[in-house]
Amino acid sequence: MRLFFYAKTGHRVGLNRLRRVIALMREFEEYDPLLMVQDFRAASFAKSELGVKRSVGIDDVRNMANICQRGDIVIFDSDEYNEIMHQEMIDFFGHFVRISDRLDDKAKKGEILISPYLNGENIINAILIDKRYFGDFKKNIDKTFFYGDDDYDKDLVRVSGIFKDEYISLIEGFYFFINYQNELNEFFKDIIEIEEYENVIKKTKLFITSSPQSALEALASDGKVIYIQREDKDENLVPLLRQLGVKVLKEFNKELLKNAIKTEFSLKKELINEKNVTITGTYIKNKLNLI
Repeated sequence: MRLFFYAKTGHRVGLNRLRRVIALMREFEEYDPLLMVQDFRAASFAKSELGVKRSVGIDDVRNMANICQRGDIVIFDSDEYNEIMHQEMIDFFGHFVRISDRLDDKAKKGEILISPYLNGENIINAILIDKRYFGDFKKNIDKTFFYGDDDYDKDLVRVSGIFKDEYISLIEGFYFFINYQNELNEFFKDIIEIEEYENVIKKTKLFITSSPQSALEALASDGKVIYIQREDKDENLVPLLRQLGVKVLKEFNKELLKNAIKTEFSLKKELINEKNVTITGTYIKNKLNLI
């Protein structure tokens, strides 16, 4: 049996699932896993910037069958399926491990489910955050904002007025259009290239974001975190962020942002730890007889 990982990516999707699945994938390096993503740009980025040894863009989730063989193992992070396709994947793979962030989800017979919310048979309760973000980092950046890796409709320009005069740096998104920074410059102190994403998160005192995975990474890095919900994204991880003490704003509003910055933070970093992905990986290895 061979081991594969799959993460949904794309210029309208971003890299949240990619960053989450790679956090777990690092625990399986001895099995030489192959990462599958939708687009070739994300596959290249995973290798050049995120340290993945083997990755490939497959264009469509259904093309997994062109690379994988019946009986292989896949750890799967995507919502690109219906009930019929879900069962077909469980039947095709020797082991099907699915990552979910839905409160109302349930483990289907024949799969293992990884969830930050659920417990039960064949369910691993875990918050997946890359171990690289845990540590004692020197905080020399005051405030940073990360909208997300995707902004195909250029919604950020429309809402960026709330950041003007707040002296906040912006990390550009991976899928941002060329020269998009020219439209955003007036709202931010400076614009930082995506290649600096990890270092900036580690060094930022107050991290503001509309990416739930980035919010978790900033919390792991011991930063103060404000999360602003985007209109075009689901709210699946909002209950978790609230549980962890992250300040959640339901809209881009200047007064709400000012108040959130000024008021005291009550973060609960003790609810997350760097051992979580290792414990999850060990559980999967034992369950799948990989050890």
